[in-house]
Amino acid sequence: MKESAKSVYKRDAINYYDQPMRSSRYDPVKVRWEDKICQDHYRKMVNRLTEAGEKLRILDFGCGIGYGYHLISNILDDDVPIDANNCKLLDKDDIEYYVGFDNNPDLVEIANDRYKDDEKVMIHQHDFLRDEYPAKPFNLYFSSGVPFSHLKDDEFKSLLEKIFGHIKSFERSAFIVVDVLGRYSIEWQSQWKAPSWHIYNMSFFSDGNDAEPIYMKFWGKELNDFVLEAAKKAGVKAECFDTFDRSIFIGRHIDTSNFNPNLKKMRAMVNMLFYPLQRAPLTDMFMDYTYVGAPEDVQEHYKWITYCWNYTLATACSYLDIPIPDWFKINEAYSIPASLKSSQEQLGRVVKDKERYKQTDDFRADVFEPLLGQLLRNIERDYSEGLGAAHTLISIFEVSP
Repeated sequence: MKESAKSVYKRDAINYYDQPMRSSRYDPVKVRWEDKICQDHYRKMVNRLTEAGEKLRILDFGCGIGYGYHLISNILDDDVPIDANNCKLLDKDDIEYYVGFDNNPDLVEIANDRYKDDEKVMIHQHDFLRDEYPAKPFNLYFSSGVPFSHLKDDEFKSLLEKIFGHIKSFERSAFIVVDVLGRYSIEWQSQWKAPSWHIYNMSFFSDGNDAEPIYMKFWGKELNDFVLEAAKKAGVKAECFDTFDRSIFIGRHIDTSNFNPNLKKMRAMVNMLFYPLQRAPLTDMFMDYTYVGAPEDVQEHYKWITYCWNYTLATACSYLDIPIPDWFKINEAYSIPASLKSSQEQLGRVVKDKERYKQTDDFRADVFEPLLGQLLRNIERDYSEGLGAAHTLISIFEVSP
């Protein structure tokens, strides 16, 4: 008898999330790009709490194996002395407790085994739509891995009102991190007209094999109004503290081509930038995509950030004397930010000083390309606008009773 979509998803999720570090799940793009961008944004939120003298009290929705705890506890300080032994933002005592909810008992079992020696961590099998929340205050209601995109609008609204009610009951301010799928990711350009569909699948769960389709809701900048309306109905004050797009050109469905066959396997090529002794095909990484079908502001943003990407690659290729595609031309209509130009110039200085790195086996693969990878990453980190123009849209709201 054929397995149900729910059971297939459950089985594949366990296999996928319970991989060891440095596996395909935790590739360089995941660890050095996607997680780093999230942590750079979360740092501002965490600093707001710790500077107010608060310890973190975290409730994580759809926690899986507890990766949210890893994300928060491993945020790096952004101004660490070079001789310091510890570069993490949080000390071990800065987190008072972490409670994780997930309705998959196998993932909960894995999580509890992983954190069995950490008394601050409590992870429960829990239906966060229907079950009661712990009778204690939290100042960070967290989500990662787009758990809220599994919800229909009425369910999501009900959940938000439930969270806001819990915040209100303790008469303390808190943050809520809303992590959903971006509506206008180029991964599913053919579906941009539909805010929700039942054909989404996570084939990357199964090493590229076919996966059962599931329901998903996709969000753009309308997410902000949706959350604020739920806050108003719940009788709390909320404002958007931060919003950003994550995985603009390197989402996992970029490489599967499940929903857009016109894309280059950019995630694989970006991963090559970070692998030692493996040169990435830089000229193949230029993009000449069109963004027809998105709202005008989304299209214009895509065009600009694509130009920044291509301009950076062209600059890198010029330092290495690599020819660039004939179709790429300098566009005077776009102004490259001064900080990006400065970082590009730093790449040039590294090339001029490459004799200092002669102990490396391959200067380009081991020194130059990882720096280029970080520079391309920072384009996404610094210039995304929270339009839902990426695999994931993440918005952080500050809520007060």
